[in-house]
Amino acid sequence: MTSVTQCEAMLNHVLNERANVLARETGFVKRERKLTGASFVQVMALGHLHQPEATLDQLTQDAQVCGIQISAPGLHQRCTESAATFLQAVLTELIEQVVTVKAVPVALFKRFKQVIIEDASTIVLPAALAERWQGCGGSSPGSTEHTASALKLHVRLDLKRGQLIGPHLSAGRVHELHGPLREQLLSAGSLYVADRGYWSLSRLRELSEQGVRFCQHPKANTVFYDRQGKRIDLETALPRTIGQVKVMHVSLGKQDRLPVRLLMVRIPKEVVEQRRERLSEEARDKGKEVSEQQWKLAEWTLVVTNAAAKHISVEQALILLRERWLIELLFKLWKSQGQIDAWRSQLPWQALCELYAKLIAVVLQHWLLLFGCWHNPWRSLVKASAVVRALALDLLEVLSGISRLHLIVCKLRRRMQSGCRLNRRAAEPCLAQVLLEGLDWLLT
Repeated sequence: MTSVTQCEAMLNHVLNERANVLARETGFVKRERKLTGASFVQVMALGHLHQPEATLDQLTQDAQVCGIQISAPGLHQRCTESAATFLQAVLTELIEQVVTVKAVPVALFKRFKQVIIEDASTIVLPAALAERWQGCGGSSPGSTEHTASALKLHVRLDLKRGQLIGPHLSAGRVHELHGPLREQLLSAGSLYVADRGYWSLSRLRELSEQGVRFCQHPKANTVFYDRQGKRIDLETALPRTIGQVKVMHVSLGKQDRLPVRLLMVRIPKEVVEQRRERLSEEARDKGKEVSEQQWKLAEWTLVVTNAAAKHISVEQALILLRERWLIELLFKLWKSQGQIDAWRSQLPWQALCELYAKLIAVVLQHWLLLFGCWHNPWRSLVKASAVVRALALDLLEVLSGISRLHLIVCKLRRRMQSGCRLNRRAAEPCLAQVLLEGLDWLLT
């Protein structure tokens, strides 16, 4: 668990000490200036945290908080290729810091050292940046967006203690399975949850060998074998009655024989229709067709896990897979409120500077959310992040030595005691309801 004092030391180390070193190493600062590397990154990141759509004039106003005087044209001139390289270097060092808080009081999480969810999100960049961040080329099917250049964010999140791992960056064309997080080992005794994009037999075997339990939906074309190596006819094995649950001990891979539990639930017709509608929409967006097997298997929820029944029941597996949506909500928060996928300038390097600054900003925002409200399962990150943005310039004072981080955290906690909770919903229970009160899994 990270203390507020330790977090303040991390902030000063990265955003003051290391920032000035990196500014010289990347060529952003070549001689002594009033606008140091530390001042530049602090104004760019915290100014955009305070106002994601900030103009250059507004950023120069924010700079006055820590006694920095610079004009809008002067700040514009500093947003160069070397500035982008510098900001990326600061982001890289920032995400290497480990910030965790006291475990959220959820009984299901106590069984695991960490509860890790993983996902990735793509940001389309100006085509002029293709040499630095290569996209997939052309335009996406069903979209007019040009993807000659794109950046992919790879993120892991520990639901138990809130640790944010990432965002690690790769070119947009890199598949999630081959992203920079692939080489980062997970702690033995942890639980790993991800969507079908991360489904890979070799990956699942690696997790098992690390002592990590996993819980994932299999792909539609996955082949299952019994313990004797005979291929299972999935169609005859599936439960026939709506609401019926069936569990089988199976193996994955004809040669690998990875032992897992296959959890199967027959779902109601209205849910099947919703799934098939989503499948059709996703296929249209990608310019593909829904396979016959995908269409057929939409009538069931299938889950594969290497965890024993005493660790994860069928209902708990469904709950955990539903919690995976939290990382998608995190990306949505970063994009809708943090505006990480939007920039004011049409100039490519200035746009990239703004993107990196906003990524630094959302990492800092997450750290403050941990100290302010992570302990509360009913927290609303959307509502709480508005409180963080309101106090963003106070963090400039901390980094300037004018104030202390614990004073900001006290303000955050007081303000987040009211108006920062998820609303209870009868029709579509929120994540806190599902975790604390269980899940009517027939309706998922």
